[in-house]
Amino acid sequence: MNKEIREPVVSGAFYPAGVGELKRMLKDFFSKSEKKDIKGKIIGIISPHAGYPYSGLTAAKAYKQLEEKHFDTVILVGPSHRALFKSSSVYREGGWKTPLGIVSIDEDVASKLIEEDETIDYLPQAHTQEHSLEVQIPFLQTIFDNFKIVPIVIGDQNPKICERLADAIVKVCKDKNILLVASTDLYHGYSYDECYSSDSLVLKTVGEFDIDGFRELYTSRENVACGAGPVYTVLLAAKAMGATDCILIEHTTSGDVTGDKGGYIVGYSSFIISKIENDDDEILSKDEKVFLLDVARKSVNAAVNGNPIPESKPLTKRLKEPRGLFVTLTKKGKLRGCIGYIQAIKPLFQAVSEMAVSAALKDPRFPAVSSDEVSQLSIEISVLSPLEKIDNPEVIKVGRDGIFIKKGIYSGLLLPQVATEYGWDRKTFLEETCRKAGLPSNAYKEADTEIFIFQALIFNEEEL
Repeated sequence: MNKEIREPVVSGAFYPAGVGELKRMLKDFFSKSEKKDIKGKIIGIISPHAGYPYSGLTAAKAYKQLEEKHFDTVILVGPSHRALFKSSSVYREGGWKTPLGIVSIDEDVASKLIEEDETIDYLPQAHTQEHSLEVQIPFLQTIFDNFKIVPIVIGDQNPKICERLADAIVKVCKDKNILLVASTDLYHGYSYDECYSSDSLVLKTVGEFDIDGFRELYTSRENVACGAGPVYTVLLAAKAMGATDCILIEHTTSGDVTGDKGGYIVGYSSFIISKIENDDDEILSKDEKVFLLDVARKSVNAAVNGNPIPESKPLTKRLKEPRGLFVTLTKKGKLRGCIGYIQAIKPLFQAVSEMAVSAALKDPRFPAVSSDEVSQLSIEISVLSPLEKIDNPEVIKVGRDGIFIKKGIYSGLLLPQVATEYGWDRKTFLEETCRKAGLPSNAYKEADTEIFIFQALIFNEEEL
């Protein structure tokens, strides 16, 4: 049976109906857009949904940042302008058509979202004449080749409805390669000055990634943003997926675009939501790394020679924070000991001291380090991110992720650098982690085996 293809419903006032004219307009928008230095992984965007002559360039400036990236599925969240309903509606099957072609619905994600929460359903009337999501799709079609979409329209923008939708998105999509898109315009009214005054509050709270502040703003003031609920939803979901930053890309108004600042005014903005992933400068400074390596060496030297471990006075607050970590000792390029804390149990500086001593004296795979070996040792420290349980091993990225596998009383961990050093692919990395745990090499495929990933900030004496 052929599944329904949703035909374009927006009028020519939103975007051109002709393929050639639409392509020319989009090409012009992107040619006027700059690629910015966005730190970390992009999790989502916030984009306006007015007619392209008014807000198209503002939207394109955000979509420009996605060039050369790939997402399997784009979750689009927008407000309802026509239908009244007290829930969220997910378009569940078929595809959406624009002049640039048809984009398929990710039916698996759509159906799982509907099953996840009773406030999420498929309501045909919510999508019949709604433009807020449709106008985003030609931008996506311009920069991506193969992707699917899940269009979601929020009827009642009550924070509780938004929070339940955000929770569902996170549960269904956390381990998937997705992009979140919130569709909204800002102020609507007859005062240019009031528009800038109102929009500035949105730019401040969203730009500071102050989700609670934005919630308070849109629930206490009228006319802040027609898609405030979708923005709140996407911010919540993005944060739960690790997002740390929300960067303003562009802000303008219809008055600025047309030059008519005395009539009806609408505000437009676009943002990029990103996740900083293991940026060295964000986690530990060079001085902090040098301090920890010095703690490790002094602790090993004292312990091996039977002397008391010297006391260390941490330089910064970060060095006192509990972190999981491993200390690795090598001698002439060969492993001599490696022990660590998987979880954040003790302050970083203290954990480094204890694990350095354990790596030297208590690694059961090796005899204890002797006093004449200490000067020949190289020390490497791996500071771990929190463990993240995964259901799909395909999300593991060799070179970025370490693996921890647990089944019953058996468990094993391999650091990210191990796979890189041995040139393993993902399958071999999983098999070797199973062997490290004392399990058959294919145990990672079994239903009762738990797989966790983590990242590590790795540094050693040679580098510093």
